[in-house]
Amino acid sequence: MAMEQLDLEPFASDADGNWPGGSGLPLGVLASVQAYTTDAAGRYQSRAHSPGCAHRRPYGGVDRQDDMVTIEELLGNEKFDPCSKCGGYAVRRISDAQVAYYRAAHRLHNLVQLSSSDYRRSGSWKYARTLDELSDLDTRMQEAWFSCRGQARQWRRITDRLRAELHGAAST
Repeated sequence: MAMEQLDLEPFASDADGNWPGGSGLPLGVLASVQAYTTDAAGRYQSRAHSPGCAHRRPYGGVDRQDDMVTIEELLGNEKFDPCSKCGGYAVRRISDAQVAYYRAAHRLHNLVQLSSSDYRRSGSWKYARTLDELSDLDTRMQEAWFSCRGQARQWRRITDRLRAELHGAAST
């Protein structure tokens, strides 16, 4: 079990596809990652804690009272109120494919957060190379990272939009 929580900002999105700071990337292979928390659905009066949190009950570790949910379920729980110290949950170890996707999603999220002035100032070639790497998903990667073609298309739409923005910034 990893006591750190995953940084889920790249995957955050509301029904309109907007979320302050989020990029709306598909959860992909991370959707099924198991998380443990004291209160996944916000049913109780206190904040949710991870098994290793100091604010937790007098004992540490996973308890039969804990909720075990997937990351997808956790993101969908609007009443989930995480502890500011521990983040509210801990995840089981993740596989190599999940780690690879997590890192790639964060790289893409970082590109989404940049503005066209950042592209011009730092040299668009640097960002174009990273974007090319993130766009060039072979069939094995797509199968390992995404449970359906729709998620792969969502990833591709975001990289295509960024490529157009990058091309527009380079030509001005």
